[in-house]
Amino acid sequence: MFKKTLHLGTNLLKNELVSGSLYVFSGSIVGNVLAFLLNLFLARNLSYADYAAFASLLSIITLAAIPANSINTVISKFATKLFVKNQDDSLKTLYLLFLKFIFGLSFFVAILFLVMAFPFKGYLRIDNIWYVVFSGIVIATFYLNGLNAAFLQSMLKFKFIALINIGGSILKLSVGVGLVLLGYRVWGGLGALFAMMFGMYLAAYFPLSKVLRVKASAKKIQLDKKEILTYAIPAFATMLFLTSFITSDVILVKHFFSPKIAGFYAGLSLMGRVIYYFTFPIPVVMFPLLVKRHTKGLKFNNLFYLALGLVALPSIVITFFYFIFPDFSINLFLGGREYLYNIKYLGLFGIFLTLFSLVNVCVNLFLSLGKTKVSIPVITAAIAQIVLIYIFHSNFYQVIAVSLFALSILLLILLYLFFKNNVGFRETERSNIPLNSP
Repeated sequence: MFKKTLHLGTNLLKNELVSGSLYVFSGSIVGNVLAFLLNLFLARNLSYADYAAFASLLSIITLAAIPANSINTVISKFATKLFVKNQDDSLKTLYLLFLKFIFGLSFFVAILFLVMAFPFKGYLRIDNIWYVVFSGIVIATFYLNGLNAAFLQSMLKFKFIALINIGGSILKLSVGVGLVLLGYRVWGGLGALFAMMFGMYLAAYFPLSKVLRVKASAKKIQLDKKEILTYAIPAFATMLFLTSFITSDVILVKHFFSPKIAGFYAGLSLMGRVIYYFTFPIPVVMFPLLVKRHTKGLKFNNLFYLALGLVALPSIVITFFYFIFPDFSINLFLGGREYLYNIKYLGLFGIFLTLFSLVNVCVNLFLSLGKTKVSIPVITAAIAQIVLIYIFHSNFYQVIAVSLFALSILLLILLYLFFKNNVGFRETERSNIPLNSP
């Protein structure tokens, strides 16, 4: 029995999804521990109002950085295809094309936040307009780092991804704690985010130098712009509205509730995201592996099932722990105090993030296969969540119940679509965006 178990475990570790996820997971665990130490420090050393301000800005940053994730989805999909075909000259050309685009987009976002600083300041009830302006600069670094991260993901450099995640998190913690101790309050959190993203962006050039040193081919990559937009636009919308599930609630609570109560919800959201932090490496690794298998015409259904299982198991365990030991969890992560107000909501919030993590796997499956019509149910459910929170926000129960309802329906729809189209998914992939070397 022991030998069979050992053999099964050994074979499981050889699986690309499991081994790659372990690297990313290990790096993210260390990074997330450091991130939680910073959040714990911020929650204990900032006033409730300052912490709510930082949490709402963080949600805005996360939401505004979604285009980077959407672009990364496009980059990863087509860069992976070129890596599979060993077309290094085309890879360099592709990188330089996207680099120009990302620089332009980053500059536009920074200017946009400068122009929109006053409206954001008023809506979020923030006392310093420069917090909003600097948030735009932080988002710009997200875009730059996202380009390099997408190529590392396409190269399946999961070990290096783990290393720079750890290094960036150490830098984030050091800068954040240092700035707060010097009396810079919310600047501590924002400065920490900027330092982490920019540091990771620079570090990623070490493995990418192999691609960038290659002499660019005189033959240009033929990109069908119509096909690019056909994939990129719905992929962008899908990732934008998917992330809004765990950001719009924080923003709306900040708007409807008092700063102190909104700070409580920000702490609740932080604890709920423990589940996401534990499970997000799975779809990160799954995406390029699915593209690789689909490009080669190999079966991939079992990879998807394994990803769902690997996400569901820790999510259920953490949620169960939240239900049984809510006071201990809040004392551990938020230092207790008045955050104990969240005791009765913590378990339900765990279910919310469990559903979101499962939906995240399903959405990444569809996008990796080029099934961009998944944007329709995702956008519909996300808008429904926002509208219903606008209507029902008397207490945290109503806000969480709305999120649970929207995500439950969405998950059922996505699983139905997968099993309904399962046979079609087995077909050899036809590239959405032809990359032809004449």
